[in-house]
This record gives sequence, C-alpha cells and structure tokens, in this order.
Amino acid sequence: MSTHNIESRVVNAPLTKVWSALKSQDFAFWSLVKSVEAPSSSQEVGGTRTVTFNDGTVQVYRLTEFSETNNSFTYEIVDSTPAIDVLSATHRIRAFPVTADNTTFVQWTSDFAAEGALEAVQDAKYKKVEALTDLAKAVEN
Repeated sequence: MSTHNIESRVVNAPLTKVWSALKSQDFAFWSLVKSVEAPSSSQEVGGTRTVTFNDGTVQVYRLTEFSETNNSFTYEIVDSTPAIDVLSATHRIRAFPVTADNTTFVQWTSDFAAEGALEAVQDAKYKKVEALTDLAKAVEN
C-alpha cells in the first residue's frame, strides 16, 4: 500500500526570498525543529542531514534530487528514532512564483510505502502544516 500526501500554502513573499529559506535545508524557520546537522553541502545529492525535533524524534534525511532551476528538492528518510512504520518515505518541496502578485506557492508532498502507515502519514501532515506556517512567518514582511 502507498499513500500520497500534499500540503501547500501561498506565502506572501517573493520566490527568491522563500527559496533562499528553503534551499539550505537547515529548516531554521521551523519551530518544531531543534537542530540540523549536515556534514555535506545542502545541494549534494546523496548527502545526509540529521534533523532533531523538539519532541525528541531524530530523523536522517538523504537528498535524492536538488534543482535550483525548478526551486525544488527531494529527500528520503533513511533512519528515524523512534522508528516510523513505513518501508519508505520520500518528500519533495517545491516553490513556484505567483507572478500576478509576486508571492510564492509552496508545495510539500510525501509518498509513503507501507502497511498501516497512518500514524506516519498523520505525523508528516501535522509537521508539514506547521513548517509551512513557520516559513510564512519567517519570510513575510
């Protein structure tokens, strides 16, 4: 069984400002994140980063795609403590310019392959909604 989840938001800031906050993948804007350790470049495909959340969850993300041209990146969760009940979890963040008013449409998708992954899907949904809200607060002026 696989599950696809999409969260999105229009951020009242230009694409350059929003993409600048996203592309480093340090999630500095995200209030649920306590710290991020990244031994490699944020744009190096195959590079990993360890994300520690305020609730004690620690996840390791591996970058599988990065596109400066398309303002997007894709990562997979390769380790999680506590463990998540999925065979695989792939996430993609994309930012699009809204040319009519110089705002940005941000889309965060997740694909999960697993049996009974409802808890992981709900947790990811909650975290993405919070992250997009925090991103908007960080870049909107």
